[in-house]
Amino acid sequence: MIYQNRHECKFVVTETVAAKVLRSVRPHVELDPYAASQPHHSYEVASLYLDDPFDSLYRETIEGSSERYKLRVRSYGSDAMHERRTVFLEVKRRYNSIVRKLRCPVPYELLEGLLNGANITRDEVLSALPDRYRPGLHEFLRLTAMRAAGPRCTVRYRREAYVGRDDLDTRVTLDRQLSTLPTESARVRHHDPCYIAVPTGGVILELKFTDRTPPWMAATIRKLELQRRSFSKYCSSIDAQRTADNGQAGEASA
Repeated sequence: MIYQNRHECKFVVTETVAAKVLRSVRPHVELDPYAASQPHHSYEVASLYLDDPFDSLYRETIEGSSERYKLRVRSYGSDAMHERRTVFLEVKRRYNSIVRKLRCPVPYELLEGLLNGANITRDEVLSALPDRYRPGLHEFLRLTAMRAAGPRCTVRYRREAYVGRDDLDTRVTLDRQLSTLPTESARVRHHDPCYIAVPTGGVILELKFTDRTPPWMAATIRKLELQRRSFSKYCSSIDAQRTADNGQAGEASA
């Protein structure tokens, strides 16, 4: 099974600092091709996260387990694309500071049957799936079944993304407008009136690379005195949902 080994340095910064970061790295990066084609050079990401009935994957992240993973279905674009949309099943593992990710593209219209364990859907996906993606499908379904995991919430945000001019595996991303939708549905909705805002404290900045930190990236971190911090979009979304639920419960009992 082949995982993609990655390092991810995460920061939460102000818009002023985000602008300084972009000025510093701009000679070494260019807009991600998809971002370059979008208005304002950013695009919307919506990820459906799965967890077991005890929120074990959430707790393992909160407790800082050195070996943990997340199960999610990622979608780019909008609900208007519906049946033509491709979504990506992802297993994102973390071993201390190393991130390893497997992903597999599947047609959106087959997602519900796949998550509900329909064999005919799995066979339909496999019949059209290139060999390189099959390990991702098998691992996602294996871990989902082992955990008895199901949809827990959708996490949505807008991403501004850059790739290295000389190394496409090097990425700089800035995520804004984080929000979450509690759900038990096997659908990835980009638009729904029940989305609630998730507090972040600023722009979520991630510097991503393989092997060693690029010198220009390390120089930016030193020059701007960036302080790494842990920030899980999934866990922050669950916390925001619980805060909202407690607020509603308080209003109802008042």
